Amino acid sequence: MSTPQPRLSVPLDQAVYVQLCTDHYPWTEVTVDLAARQAQGLSGVFDAQQGPDWARFVWVRGILRGGFTAAGDAAWPAVLAALPRAQVTLATLDPALAELVWSSRTQAPQQLEEHWPELQGTLERQRFSGVLLGGRACSFWEGGRAIGGTLPPAGVVCTTLSRLPGGMVTHAALLDFWRDLIAATHRTAPLDEAWRQVSVRLAGQHPCLDPFAREVVVQGGQLHVEADVPPTEAQPALLGAFQATLARLGLRLTDLPLTELSGRPEWAAAGLEAL
Repeated sequence: MSTPQPRLSVPLDQAVYVQLCTDHYPWTEVTVDLAARQAQGLSGVFDAQQGPDWARFVWVRGILRGGFTAAGDAAWPAVLAALPRAQVTLATLDPALAELVWSSRTQAPQQLEEHWPELQGTLERQRFSGVLLGGRACSFWEGGRAIGGTLPPAGVVCTTLSRLPGGMVTHAALLDFWRDLIAATHRTAPLDEAWRQVSVRLAGQHPCLDPFAREVVVQGGQLHVEADVPPTEAQPALLGAFQATLARLGLRLTDLPLTELSGRPEWAAAGLEAL
């Protein structure tokens, strides 16, 4: 495994506790408390710091993604042994934000040519998912919108930690994900006719959905997207059509057996955390 990035600054507005010393809040109590919160569906970040040494653990919807230090991945027992008198912080976070903290930990930073705030429009059009760093600011993005953290000051040079690096690779990965998602949904509730009706209604907003153009088509639960449809047009159209199709079918995401798909990084990058 590559060396993790320095710890990203996470929002503390929903912190459960900040910099408590394990001399006063013993590790045994910390462990019991975290286990209880995990059972209740915890999404958040736990940090332990002793002198220059630190460790971070991340949970998403009650699932422990793992832990890491400056040297790489770390297990809970090893951290307790290495940091017996630590200061500990637990911040509960939106699940999408917590997932970004975990998935970005080993991403290579990419310096951007545009400065803030001109960069904002580009990130929105590209439906950027990842972390934006500028000066001391750190913000977390899903589907082209900031979901937490602080935005850079004007004029600063920015870097990104992208969940799905590479423009065409990102688009291809997301299209594969959409195919799997639509096929899985269709197995639970056939959606061809609902998708067609929704596409007619949304074609003015998303021209690629026009059924006569046949650029984006669902037939037999199989998604087909023409290769020349730009990512910036295809991705918002797929999200809008899928959301509207579920509504027409009277379904919610939670009604569908999508556990495996929801664990993939493309889930949040596609904008599904907001549904």
